[in-house]
Amino acid sequence: MMEAISANEIAVSGLKAQRIRMNIIANNLANVGTTRTEGGGGAFRRQMVLLRGERLGRSGPGSKAGVEVKRIVSDMSPLRPVYEPGHPDANADGFVSYPNIDVAVEMVNLISAQRAYEANIAVIANSKRMEQQTLRIIEN
Repeated sequence: MMEAISANEIAVSGLKAQRIRMNIIANNLANVGTTRTEGGGGAFRRQMVLLRGERLGRSGPGSKAGVEVKRIVSDMSPLRPVYEPGHPDANADGFVSYPNIDVAVEMVNLISAQRAYEANIAVIANSKRMEQQTLRIIEN
């Protein structure tokens, strides 16, 4: 017998993943000007969330997949050099390495995560409405 997986369980997995994604984007935006991390590790590096489909319940024909955060990784693309010879973190040539964060890209990603979050909330609300309608039909 197959284990029933509800639309709510799938949507909740999406809510959790998108909440983490929004938190990481907010962290990127907060560190857009961070030229030195704790321990003197250089400029902050943009972080990204890797999502993975996750089986909920038993696998097999008709099993449904939710989503989970596979891991959070640092973007290893080049840092942004800015000529500021008076800056305390400037190199010998007067360049400061700023994070590899593009505010416009982060805002687009934030809107995308927000829309996905809202879509999962809509799934939960519609599922609840369907369950209530089913109960009304059964009562009549």
